[in-house]
Amino acid sequence: KEEITKVGKMLAMPNNKQLLNWYLHVVYPLISNAKSPPSSAVAIVFELFNQDLVLEAVQFLLGRNPHYDHIHTTVNVLCKWLGECTFFQNLKVWILALLQGLSEQEKFVLLDRIALDNIEMLFFRMILPALRPQVAPIVFHMLSSIHQAPEIFHKVSGSCNHSWSITSINLRSVNSQIVPYIPKVINALKKQSTIVGKTATDAQTCIQELVDLFNALMLRFADNEESYTRVKEVMRMYEPSQNCFVLARDMLEQVLPRNARVGLVNLGNTCYMNSVLQALAMTSDFVRQILLIESNSMLLLKMQQQLALMHHSMRYELTPSLVLKATRPPGFTPGLQQDSSEFLGYLLDLLHEHEINAHSAHINTETAQSKALKETTAEAPSSDEIVAAGVIPYNSKDFELCSRPVAPAINCHNATPTNVQSKKPPSTIDKTFAGKLSTTYKCLRCAWESRNEDSFRELQLSFPDDKDDCGANNYSVQDLIDYYCSAEKLDGDNQYFCPSCKKLCDAERRIGFTQPPRNLILTLKQFKYDQKYHFRTKLMHKVFHDESVVVKVCANDSLQETCSVQYDLYAGVVHAGYSMDSGHYFTFAADQSKNWFKFNDNMVTNSQPQEMHNLTSPNTPYILFYQMCGRSNEVSEDGHPMVPVPVVPPLKLDELPRTLRDYVKKDNRDYTEELKTMHFKRNMKRTNVNESGTMTRNGYEGDDEDDQSPPPTGGCGGNDLGMNMNRFVY
Repeated sequence: KEEITKVGKMLAMPNNKQLLNWYLHVVYPLISNAKSPPSSAVAIVFELFNQDLVLEAVQFLLGRNPHYDHIHTTVNVLCKWLGECTFFQNLKVWILALLQGLSEQEKFVLLDRIALDNIEMLFFRMILPALRPQVAPIVFHMLSSIHQAPEIFHKVSGSCNHSWSITSINLRSVNSQIVPYIPKVINALKKQSTIVGKTATDAQTCIQELVDLFNALMLRFADNEESYTRVKEVMRMYEPSQNCFVLARDMLEQVLPRNARVGLVNLGNTCYMNSVLQALAMTSDFVRQILLIESNSMLLLKMQQQLALMHHSMRYELTPSLVLKATRPPGFTPGLQQDSSEFLGYLLDLLHEHEINAHSAHINTETAQSKALKETTAEAPSSDEIVAAGVIPYNSKDFELCSRPVAPAINCHNATPTNVQSKKPPSTIDKTFAGKLSTTYKCLRCAWESRNEDSFRELQLSFPDDKDDCGANNYSVQDLIDYYCSAEKLDGDNQYFCPSCKKLCDAERRIGFTQPPRNLILTLKQFKYDQKYHFRTKLMHKVFHDESVVVKVCANDSLQETCSVQYDLYAGVVHAGYSMDSGHYFTFAADQSKNWFKFNDNMVTNSQPQEMHNLTSPNTPYILFYQMCGRSNEVSEDGHPMVPVPVVPPLKLDELPRTLRDYVKKDNRDYTEELKTMHFKRNMKRTNVNESGTMTRNGYEGDDEDDQSPPPTGGCGGNDLGMNMNRFVY
């Protein structure tokens, strides 16, 4: 070790990339062509590369169309060196980079050959604490990425009649005659876990990872179940973690379509519902609060189960038939395309009413004395605390200026108002989506003013008749917000009835935000009614979806700006088609790490914001979801920096209420059993062939894929793959 280190220092030339590449050019032929590998001392050259240079060198090596037998030999030599020396920290980086590069090139047969050559030796080395940090990542990678060679796993799981211990086996002479034995490896690690110190912690972590991996592999290769008897006896001593289900799903569903997140099956033109549910599921504070509600409402329970599964299910798609039945608005004919914005408004109202009614029922069960005591002792939170918590209490109020007679309350134009009794606490919907608007009417004849304040959960933004009204050639969301809040003259057939003048007069109407919502929902009014043809047509306006918009907040007794709030785009429902009564809805949405996804019913793929920006007709944005990310404390001429708004983290599986957590875990266990059954049937189909060459399955002869499968679902975006194993109907 001392001599090798000296050579390494002599060769080391910091930041001399050209010299390092020359070293590699000399060393690579030595280890890839030689019949017998050189001494592990040569590995010191690989230690001179940092991680970035390793990745660059591997990309160059695999990108020049190499002879893959040489790559095979090279990886085998590196694995041999890794198992011999404890002081080479970089070898595992090289090996993992090469394996990953081969996987990206889909050289799966070669990867299986490499694993078969090295898995025995590396698996034995995991017993030694000094070598475990280097070899364990390679072992886990090889076993978790087996393509079509179960022998890789069986080499470390097969039965063995040899009696051995850590001290009795010469680990340098492991060969194919020595069959590693998982129970004894686990037991050896268990003994190390009783030692105080880092060795014990490492051994415990390694045991859990092996338990998860081996349980997943036994599901993956279930056709050899009879050989896993002794392994299962040891596995029963340990509880698999959630990672076991993830590994099992990834292994067993290699032949099925992969989703970036959980999708929703189209039940026949129900994309209007799926797109909205997928956007709401990506609203972190809404999901967090709705999952924590304690209620006897069946509707709320169904929504909680739906959202919990969308975040934590191991399935690739769910079939939300009961949610559809419980939330379908009156007049929505099954099987026909509907307006997703109308469904969203109805769904939010429904959830709000059920939560408020459930709360009222709970209050009614208390005694009057207890209720009165709570009302007198409860401390009302301050406005600052409410805003900091993202809570929007409803307190609808109409008022006017100059102490004149109160004008009739008029709802803000193109806003979806909320109608909640002020004495009731705010619902989850109001906490996460409700804001307040103040509308001022000023008579241009007598200067009389009235002001109405209303709550809203959704703003419907109209397009100006003339693009110049927005001051730009192309529309943007910020332009439409500014246009919504700009002064509007009421004249002609649209005159205002002035209570002071007692007649219709020209007037001016202005709108301002007095309380911004935590999450801002904007519906772009892309549809209008054609008077000539009596048909709602689509405008096809090109809109730039601002990734950030700013809303100016005004005082509630005047429309003077007091501060501003910044919102970031996190979801958008897109309508594809030429009419509201036809076409298809799909959703773009991002998680809190700004990873974007495209939700197209049951198919979910990774995406980028540019994909949404580059939409072309007839694909147009319809509903946009923005999340509050910052607000300024005051307004100044020089501007004021935005104060970040704390991000609400999503609930982890173990943070869910017990009933929901158990519900999800049970379904994940059921799903692994379904996958196991599916894998078993697939193996039977490969082996059970009658004399005529026709597949025989459970006494049935035919050529359909699954005699238990329902017919493919119809409608836009429907699942026509003929697969139902991933679906969960609840």
